[in-house]
Amino acid sequence: MTRAAAQLNVRSTYARERAAALAHTTGMTTTQVVEEALRSYTPPIASPPGELVRRGALLIRPGKGSITLDVANAALDAARVER
Repeated sequence: MTRAAAQLNVRSTYARERAAALAHTTGMTTTQVVEEALRSYTPPIASPPGELVRRGALLIRPGKGSITLDVANAALDAARVER
């Protein structure tokens, strides 16, 4: 007997119940729900790139001098315009 599809067993009651509930709500199969969730998942960055250091929700470059409020506001304004 040869199986055409691979199988994944998850031993979590919460995961099974949540996937089944989402499948029922969306009309998708449980497999489709799990696949879509895995496609959209992006793991958090364990260590920031380069010289950046995580400080809460912010990434900062320590020891590179200070910036003025005007420079910070100008950078924020420029970022908003780009959106």
